[in-house]
Amino acid sequence: MAAKIRAIFTDVGKTTNAHERFINREMGWLAFNHRVLQEAATPSVPLIERVRFLGIFSNNLDEFFRVRVANLIRASLVGPDTRTTLGFDVRETLGRVQQRVVDLQAENNRIFAELEDALHAEGIHFVDETEFDGPQQEFAARYFQRVIRPVLVPIMVGGTVPFPELRDGTLYLAVGLVPGGKAVSAPDDVRRTVYAVIEVPSHLERFVELPSPAGQHHVAFLEDIIRQELPRLFALFAPERIFAHAIKVTRDAEIDVDDDLTRSLMEKMASGLARRKRGDYVRFLYDARMPKEMLAFIKRKLKLVDTGNIIAGSRYHNRKDLMGFPDFGRSELVFPARPALPQPRLARATNLFDEVSKGDVLLHFPYQEYGYIVDLLRESAMDPRVLSIRINLYRVARHSQITNALINAARNGKQVQVVVEIAARFDERNNMQVAQDLQEAGVQVLFGVPGLKVHAKLFHIARRRGKGTESIAHVGTGNFHERNARIYADFSLLTADTTTTSEVERLFHFFEHNYERSVFRTLIVSPYSTRRRFEALIDREIEAAEAGREAWMVLKVNNIIDAEMIAKLYEASRAGVRIRLLVRGICSLIPGVPGMSDGISVTSIVGRYLEHSRVLVFANGGDPEYFLSSADWMTRNLDRRVEVSIPVRDAALKAELRAFIDLQLHDTRKARVVDVSGGNAFVAPAPGAEPLSSQDEVYRRLAQYGSLAAAAEAEPFAPSPPVLSRA
Repeated sequence: MAAKIRAIFTDVGKTTNAHERFINREMGWLAFNHRVLQEAATPSVPLIERVRFLGIFSNNLDEFFRVRVANLIRASLVGPDTRTTLGFDVRETLGRVQQRVVDLQAENNRIFAELEDALHAEGIHFVDETEFDGPQQEFAARYFQRVIRPVLVPIMVGGTVPFPELRDGTLYLAVGLVPGGKAVSAPDDVRRTVYAVIEVPSHLERFVELPSPAGQHHVAFLEDIIRQELPRLFALFAPERIFAHAIKVTRDAEIDVDDDLTRSLMEKMASGLARRKRGDYVRFLYDARMPKEMLAFIKRKLKLVDTGNIIAGSRYHNRKDLMGFPDFGRSELVFPARPALPQPRLARATNLFDEVSKGDVLLHFPYQEYGYIVDLLRESAMDPRVLSIRINLYRVARHSQITNALINAARNGKQVQVVVEIAARFDERNNMQVAQDLQEAGVQVLFGVPGLKVHAKLFHIARRRGKGTESIAHVGTGNFHERNARIYADFSLLTADTTTTSEVERLFHFFEHNYERSVFRTLIVSPYSTRRRFEALIDREIEAAEAGREAWMVLKVNNIIDAEMIAKLYEASRAGVRIRLLVRGICSLIPGVPGMSDGISVTSIVGRYLEHSRVLVFANGGDPEYFLSSADWMTRNLDRRVEVSIPVRDAALKAELRAFIDLQLHDTRKARVVDVSGGNAFVAPAPGAEPLSSQDEVYRRLAQYGSLAAAAEAEPFAPSPPVLSRA
C-alpha cells in the first residue's frame, strides 16, 4: 500500500510553483462534475433527463470520494509536507475539495428543488409520507408488508450493542424511538431515547408510484414508505414518537493485492474485494435536520473524527438512483429516440470478415450499430475457416453478447484466447465471473501483465486462406461493452492491414509470454513508446513553427494530467504551435497564460453521450496525421498500463475524422471553456449563428449522408476552425 501511495504522492518539503503551472487534479475533476450538474440545470435538456443528470452527478461524486478523497486522506497521514505529483499540498487540497463539494451539494439541492417544481407542473409529484392521502396510505401499507418487510432487518443499537458496519454507498435510516410520556426535547427523554438502524433495500425500486388521479403521477421514495410504517414496525416499544433521518457512508475503495505467490490472482482479488467492504470511512453524509443528540450518538458509535468529510445533506441521499428515474411513458420529457445507424459498407456485407479484408472500416458509436462487432465475433465463431480469436476484455456488460460469442467459438473448436483485466476498478467482481465462465467453456484465459493493467481495446481473428492464413484486427478507443456503446462516444477501427494485424498478434503473444518484448513500428504501445512517440510528434510541430511553417495540433482526450506532457505542450505553445484541446474530464493544463500557454485553448463537451474517444491530430506540414488511442495523457496510462494508439492512414477515414473534429470544434451548445477558474462558461456562438450541438449534428449528418466526410462536402462550415487545414 505504501508503494501505491508513493506512486501518487511525494513527500517533499520544497517550494513549488504548482499553482502557476497546473490546475489541481482534484479541482479539475470537480469542475468536470460541475459540467454534469450544468446539464441538470439546462432548460433545453428534456426534464426527466435533467433529473437523471442529477443522478449521474451524485454517482460521480460517490466515486470521487471512494477513490480520490480516500487517496488524499491516506497521503495526508504520510507527513505534513506531502504533495501530489503535480506539486500541490495534500492537506490544502483536501480543504479546497471539502469547500467545493459543499458548494456543489448546495447547487445540487437547489436544482433538485427547481426540478421538483417543474415535474409538478407536468403532473409528476414527489410526495412524502406526510402527504399521502387515504388510498396512498393503504397502498403504501400493503406494499410495505408484501415487498419491503420481508427483506427489512432493523438493528437496535445503544448501550453496549455495537453499531452495525455500514456498507459503502448504501442508504440507511437512523431511527429514534421516544418512550411515551415525554417530549423529545426534555433532557431525560434524550437519555431514554432508543435508537435503531434500518438498511434501505438497494435491490428494490427506489421510486414507487402511488395511486394517482387520472393524468397525474405521484411518486414516493422507498424510504418514505418505510417511514410511514415505522410505528407498526416498532410497535413492541410503544413509542410516543418516532423520528428517522437518512445516513450514508463512503468507504475507501482501494484494493491492496498482496504479493503472496502461493495464491492465485483470483483468490487475491476476492480477498481484496472483501477488504474493500471494510475500508475506512472517507465521508459520512447525514440529514441536516437530524437532532444533534442523534448525530453525536452515531459519530461516537462509528468512531468518526469530526472533519470536513462529515457532511450535512438533505432528507434524501443516494440521489445516484435518479439515473433510473422513470419516464411514466412521457416521451416528450426524455431524449428523442435515436436508433443506431447502419455503417454503409458493413450494412451491405454478406460476410463481415471479407468486407474488412477489402479495406479499413471505421465505426462510430453510439451513432452507428455496435452489433457489427458482436456479429463479426459470432460469424467467426461459426466460420469453419477461422482458426483463432484473441481479444482483451477490460469492462464487459453483464450477460455479455461478446463473451457468449467467445464461448460459442471455443465450443466450435476455435482457439480462443482472452486477456481479462481483473483489476478494472468497480468491475472486478463481474470480470472474475466472466473469467470463470470463459474458463469453464474451454477458453484460454490470461490475466494480463504483472504490474501493468491491460487497458488496450484489441482483438485479432485469423482464418485459413488456401495454404496460408489471413487476419483482421480491431483497435479501438472504447471497451467491448455493448450496453455502454449506447451512451459512450467511441471509435473502432477494423483493419486487415498485414503490418497492423501482425503487431496486434505480437501483442497477444506478449500477454502470454511477457518476458519477451517485441518492436512495434505501426502501433504505439504503452508503457514502451506512447510518451516518446507523442513527444516526438510535438517536437516536429515545434520545429515547423520555429521554421515558419504550418504548425498545429488538436488533441481530444478524456483527461490530461501528466506533468511532462503538459510541459511539452507549454513548450510547443511558446514556439508558436497552435493547440486546441478537447478534454471531457480533468485538465490540469492552464490555457491562455501569456508567455506559457497563450497558444492553447481548451474546451469540454458534456451532453447526451459520454465523450470517450481519444483522437489526436498533428499538422505534419500540411498533411495531417490522425491517431486513435485507448490512452489518456495521464501518468498511469503512459507508464503503468498497456495502451495502444494507431495511426489512421486510409484517406477516406482521415476525412471522416477531420469532419468529426471540425464538428467538435464548432460546438456552441454543449462545449464549455476550461480554465483555471473552473467556471465552465459555455462557448458562445458567433453573432447571428445558431447554437450547434456536435453530438446532435453528428447523428443528423450520418443519418442524412451516411458519412461525416460526405456531409462536410455538402454542408461545409464557413469559416473552418483556423487551427485546422484541409488534408
